[in-house]
Amino acid sequence: MVPLITLNALSSGLGHFGVALNHNYIRHIDTYGAIVNDAKTNITCFVRSSESSDVLNILKKSTKVSYYVGMITHEAYNFKGEFQEIFNLDSDALDISENYRNNLIDVLSGLGLDKEAVKSRYQDAPNQGINFKVNKVFIQTPGPEAGKIIE
Repeated sequence: MVPLITLNALSSGLGHFGVALNHNYIRHIDTYGAIVNDAKTNITCFVRSSESSDVLNILKKSTKVSYYVGMITHEAYNFKGEFQEIFNLDSDALDISENYRNNLIDVLSGLGLDKEAVKSRYQDAPNQGINFKVNKVFIQTPGPEAGKIIE
């Protein structure tokens, strides 16, 4: 299950999706938003197919995934799970991603990063969703709880 405490980070934090075949062959990609299903068992990460070919090739051989999401405040979580499917995003998901990306552009440029540079990284829409079933969630926020599983 996806813990309620993680929902804010999932909707507005910086996301990073990763896969591995072994310790020497690891691939990861940025995400451009994410959603949690109603049952709170699965997460769908929004990605660009132009950036994800290595990740998708690994998912054909290994279904284990890791999704890190962190906030500017350093609140962070790591979701471990099993790949379920990849699909083209519909208009609802694209709207969610657009709001996410616009907010991220505002936040990052508000911290002093060059707005045009941030836009060049985040303005283009994703076109695919990678869905996975969540098996474990770990706290990644720095501090005494870091690395603990959320039950």
